[in-house]
Amino acid sequence: MKKPIITLVIASSLDGRIAFPEGGDKPLGSSTDKKMLNKSLKNIDATIFGSGTLKAHRSTFLLKDKDQISNIQPISIVAGNSNNFSSVWPYFQQPIRKWHINSSNIKKNNNLNFEKEFLYQGSWGKTLNLLCKEGIQNIALLGGGKLINSFAKEDLIDEIKITITPKIIGGDFIWIPVYTQDKIQSNWIIKSINKLETDELFIHYIKY
Repeated sequence: MKKPIITLVIASSLDGRIAFPEGGDKPLGSSTDKKMLNKSLKNIDATIFGSGTLKAHRSTFLLKDKDQISNIQPISIVAGNSNNFSSVWPYFQQPIRKWHINSSNIKKNNNLNFEKEFLYQGSWGKTLNLLCKEGIQNIALLGGGKLINSFAKEDLIDEIKITITPKIIGGDFIWIPVYTQDKIQSNWIIKSINKLETDELFIHYIKY
């Protein structure tokens, strides 16, 4: 069964948090981290993130070219229940192609401008195979914790690009949920490390 290459791209605090304790859309990383994110998304076909991430941010990152919004954007894929989405959110006006992965037992929200809808196939391995058949070869996984955990427990993540920000912030938003009882065993080796001028570290791991 084929699947796209999956690269997890996240910013994390020193204590493993990917959002501030109060949640919301306040960025964890710096503007320099956003430049690294822009670089990480240059050669991918699609991004994927969970419905909770969309509800928190109500928009997604747009690829830039010389500080201008690029005419070429990866397809944006949202996974989860769309019933609580609102068509007035900025996301649904952003100049990107939007796909949705929905559960088979959840009614679709037909007021949203998703170009394509897919049913979750019972595992992410099988669901990613559908995307592979659509020509998607490289995906950036952008969060949140539940979706990252779902991919990790099926051992579907091939690379990790993580920006470590010099903050200790506490809270519940860690990138592998503490409540999980799934056994996750993956070993990683460092491909590159960049120290940013903001005292952040950008680390690129590949699976061992």
